[in-house]
Amino acid sequence: MSTPTTLAIRLLLKLLASPNRMTRRDLVEYLGVSKPDIVTGYINNIRAAGIIIEQDKHHRYTVIPRRGFKELNYLAPLSEEDKTRLKDLLGQLPAAEATQLYNKLESLYDFQALGLDVLREPEIEKINDLETAIREKRRVVLVNYRSRTGNDMRDRIVEPFHIEADQGLVRCYDTEASKLRTAHFLLARFDRIRLLDEPWKYEQEHYHRPADAFNIVMDRKELVRFTLNVGAYNELIERHPRARQFIRPGRQQDTWDFQGKVNAKFIGLVPFLIANWRGVEIHGPAPLRERLREEIAALAEKFG
Repeated sequence: MSTPTTLAIRLLLKLLASPNRMTRRDLVEYLGVSKPDIVTGYINNIRAAGIIIEQDKHHRYTVIPRRGFKELNYLAPLSEEDKTRLKDLLGQLPAAEATQLYNKLESLYDFQALGLDVLREPEIEKINDLETAIREKRRVVLVNYRSRTGNDMRDRIVEPFHIEADQGLVRCYDTEASKLRTAHFLLARFDRIRLLDEPWKYEQEHYHRPADAFNIVMDRKELVRFTLNVGAYNELIERHPRARQFIRPGRQQDTWDFQGKVNAKFIGLVPFLIANWRGVEIHGPAPLRERLREEIAALAEKFG
């Protein structure tokens, strides 16, 4: 059951993930509360904790972690003092729930690069068009989508139904796919949105299938475990922020263990392991080792 403290923290996380996009009405719907005044109360409580929340002329909220005299400081990431305040707020929750929200908050510390992008054109146009399509239940064309798995670039007709600004992706029903039709599409991989005068046809299939640490949606997964040194750890969380939730400090100093389920084809993981082979130690499973051997053999054959 959601408590007022839980809802206030979830509101704050949502504003961090969606800078300059959420109105009070949006937040009422997101939190599932009965009155706008409840949202106003939560915002006032967060402000009272010393965290700055501002509104633009369209009544959209933005969290300003810290101020400075220059514009770049105005949009700077959370300071250590800000993080301490947030941890204090999380400390009011039961341990399990606090840990879950803390992991999510940690992942949002990486939102700076995306957060600054989504406040600029053309990314803000993409998000606005996607929100229009979701609100009006219309199909869209992702113009010149650059596929990682298909190794091609083409227009994709999809039914968007959920935006994850903090991860830089949109969940869509892929009208052209033969299998696994609900998928994630990265905002950075297409040029723009073209709204179509075609309504959704598969709304009943718009369900949230979680992506793995490498933003791949696949029903079949494998549990993998590997150890990283400092350089490989930094490379992994910078390129794949979702991976942070599967990482814990290793047994040896300055090491980290990754343990979690990833897509069974190891898309995203194999290139990372090959690129960072000096800084990783793979513990399993066997299919991952076999997939790496195949890829390395193909590289050796190609480059002699």
